[in-house]
Amino acid sequence: MIRKDFTALFFTATLFFSCSQEKHNVINGKIEGLETGDRIFLSVEDPDGSKWIAVDSTVVTKAGEFTLKTKTSDCFVQLSCLKADETFKPENTQAPMYFLESRARLNVTGNTEDWYYMKMTGGLYDLPDMSEINRITDSAKSVQNEAIKMLDKSRETNDTLLRKTAIELINRSNDMHRSLDTLKQAFVKNNPDAAYSAALLRYDYDLMRNIDNYEKAFHALSERVQDSPAGILVKNYIASVLASKVGATAPDFTLKALDEQEITLSNFRGKYVLIDFWGSWCGPCRQSSPLLVELYDELKRKNANIEFIGVACSEQNDENWIKAINDDHLAWIHLNDSHSPKGKSIQKQYAIRGVPTSLLISPEGKILHREHPVSIISKVKKEVINEQ
Repeated sequence: MIRKDFTALFFTATLFFSCSQEKHNVINGKIEGLETGDRIFLSVEDPDGSKWIAVDSTVVTKAGEFTLKTKTSDCFVQLSCLKADETFKPENTQAPMYFLESRARLNVTGNTEDWYYMKMTGGLYDLPDMSEINRITDSAKSVQNEAIKMLDKSRETNDTLLRKTAIELINRSNDMHRSLDTLKQAFVKNNPDAAYSAALLRYDYDLMRNIDNYEKAFHALSERVQDSPAGILVKNYIASVLASKVGATAPDFTLKALDEQEITLSNFRGKYVLIDFWGSWCGPCRQSSPLLVELYDELKRKNANIEFIGVACSEQNDENWIKAINDDHLAWIHLNDSHSPKGKSIQKQYAIRGVPTSLLISPEGKILHREHPVSIISKVKKEVINEQ
């Protein structure tokens, strides 16, 4: 199968809903290229939202077809296909994402060469609120698929013109996905008892900018939806935003640092603390690193009452993390959130939706500032140096 390394950023998941009396969601697949013995896995996000876990599977007994039953409902799922001799590893599997709502009979069609772009039908696809969303989503996926194939070919042939055309198509697909925002907001408003409404809220980044409006939209959903797996993720996010906003007491955490020293945030009471959420993979993070190094060196020369803590987010391995620390000369305390115990992600505690993000915490443990590191530097100097 062709790799789709960055398509998840542009992919819009599809909802289905049914009032049938099925005890399971039943997914019937007709997929060209499926062979007898292939295995189909259905995965869900773990409670921390940091990885996917296989919860159901089925073996293909007839070439080109499969049937998978699952009691999983009211949450996003991924469907993966592996050959009989392959080991299931969600992080290495390019899998399409769908939403299971209530109990329904669903149909998936496509082929193994374009597994990521399979088409789901059934259930809520028949409702008017979803028809235009589905039409635009399918068109965007088709354009995106064409662009990915062009990119693959341009790499093989070093064809810069073909690559330019592919990027233009990706931008067009991205624009089509963005055009869905109004339709999705209407769906949430019109369907307060659909768990998919909670899932759509989870990715409504524009609404997230105003936590009061975001919370109001969530509480407009039915109690069943608020307590659904999709709803709980939104509820937890709202709680973490309120717990980590400016003026709140910074949520405490404990984690071993790069040097194996156990770091507990509350142990730094009496000092200012600058927490920088970043990633070795993040271009803007690496671009802001020299400015943070300059700030750190200046405050160190002045013997300022402050500690710096770097929290690496979504790292694929320790090697890249450590190399970035050394390459960028980051001389402060370093934690890797990937090492956090299950359910205790520092990134989740602080509701970090994107990196880089920096916070300045007062000696009393209150969050004073929360913004991009470039913007926070002058405020750190004002708070910390003026105190001396």
